Amino acid sequence: MDAENEDEQIQKQCVQLFSSTDFIMESKVFDTIKDYFRHGGAPDQVIELLSENYMAIAQTATLMADWLILTGVEPADVVNMIVQHLQTLIEKHFEPKKADSIFEAGGVPSWLTDMTEHMNWRSMIYKLAEEYPNCLMLNFTIKLLVDSGHEDEITSVPVAAQQVEVFTKVLMTTIQRTIDSEPDDWQRNIQELVQLACHSEHTYLYAQSVLASLANDAKSMIVRRISEEIELHAKAKGHNVTDITLTFDGTTAYPKAYQPLCTMLSKKVLNPADITTLYKIYQSNDAPPVDLIRKPAFIELLITQLFDPDSTLNPEHRPKYIALLAYACSVAETNKKSSRKSTINSKEELSQTTIALEKAHEICISSKSTVDLISDLNELYKCLRFPIVAACVLRWIEFRIFDQSYFKLDQGTTPVHLI
Repeated sequence: MDAENEDEQIQKQCVQLFSSTDFIMESKVFDTIKDYFRHGGAPDQVIELLSENYMAIAQTATLMADWLILTGVEPADVVNMIVQHLQTLIEKHFEPKKADSIFEAGGVPSWLTDMTEHMNWRSMIYKLAEEYPNCLMLNFTIKLLVDSGHEDEITSVPVAAQQVEVFTKVLMTTIQRTIDSEPDDWQRNIQELVQLACHSEHTYLYAQSVLASLANDAKSMIVRRISEEIELHAKAKGHNVTDITLTFDGTTAYPKAYQPLCTMLSKKVLNPADITTLYKIYQSNDAPPVDLIRKPAFIELLITQLFDPDSTLNPEHRPKYIALLAYACSVAETNKKSSRKSTINSKEELSQTTIALEKAHEICISSKSTVDLISDLNELYKCLRFPIVAACVLRWIEFRIFDQSYFKLDQGTTPVHLI
């Protein structure tokens, strides 16, 4: 009795398939016919159902294509029309569960491999993979494409981040493309890279660990610049990634410097207590690497604190801020790999940088009138030969001219700050 019920059930399933449109064109038609006969199906019904439901859609499309070619349309254009229409239909009716079922028979279908050889079909696969991130068939196909060397085509971040193998290859390709890019292409490439790295916490951590490894091996400034751009993007999105940054650049190996730096960089505000701690550390004979205070974010905070006209910095603490800024910008590190300690390559250079910063600060912040500024311009120009002083003065000018009342108060033909 159970066998009879099983036969009836399988016959019913087969009849349902035979009744579908153009089932005779399906690759599994012969296996279905064998199952139907094996469980007692009638041959006449098979012939009747297959013939009645044969609408010849594929053959009609082929006939239409031939007619178009006969009317003068280029064969390549006809093929593109057919492919585009098929892509539209597939994207409209795609079902992940049915797509995953293609692996039930075992092995990779030959048609899937053939599709990956054509750019049009690859583009469709990337689009579908972004829309259906949990589809096993699409994830497998993406990995197949990456293994075939097409990782440079994957510009969709969600698609690249779905699998660690895929993400690794896409990340490395994007990093290499950014490093090798011409100035005109830099902005576009770095934007692609930061979007990829900042997709999630995991991708950020992974990307920064890769870049930290590359920076240690190659000591490449461009790699550090890329890492900093990614960090800036993450912070712009509201994420506090200071701990990760300080871990990868080795700051955690120096607890006395790590704590004040972590506090100030996390809060984006300097405070006299932590500055004093860092000042004492870098004035000692056993100073840690200068790289620890050479972070762009820290340099920016120092410049702003010193050259913002509205800064409330206590004059007693100002020399420590200037000393740290001068140290970060004029000290070179020697024997970095073995000793990891800073060695002042030229005390004279450090001294001159400190004096120039102090003089520029006095001129910019203490000047009360345009006349005072004009009389001090020659002295200020001498200080500008130090790049850090030039950066500070530019920031001071920015603060001044962006003040809403600036152009109302300064009636001169050419405001002195623009000179």
